[in-house]
Amino acid sequence: MMAQKGMLPPDPADKPWKNGLVTFAAFIVFGSAPLLSFIILIPFTDNESVKFLGACLLSALALAILGVAKAKIAGQNYAFSAAMTLFNGAIAAAAAYVLGWTLRNIAGLDT
Repeated sequence: MMAQKGMLPPDPADKPWKNGLVTFAAFIVFGSAPLLSFIILIPFTDNESVKFLGACLLSALALAILGVAKAKIAGQNYAFSAAMTLFNGAIAAAAAYVLGWTLRNIAGLDT
């Protein structure tokens, strides 16, 4: 019954600390992509729009690389996995942007 429901007991050979460490490292590396563009572009421009565009492009690149890595591990199609990861990231970014914009307008803050 447990096997049919997909609730198998954990494999004793699995190392949860290793999985956690890999997840943490991936989060640090790929999560820092948007910040890196701001840091890299500071000496070159003061234009916030250019920095924002750089953050968007570097984030898209990081998401595409993450999608390809996921496809390699899972044995999936690279292009499809990268596209789906980019799509999910774009939806999440749009939701975060709209939420921030809405909260800023509700609070009456000016930039």
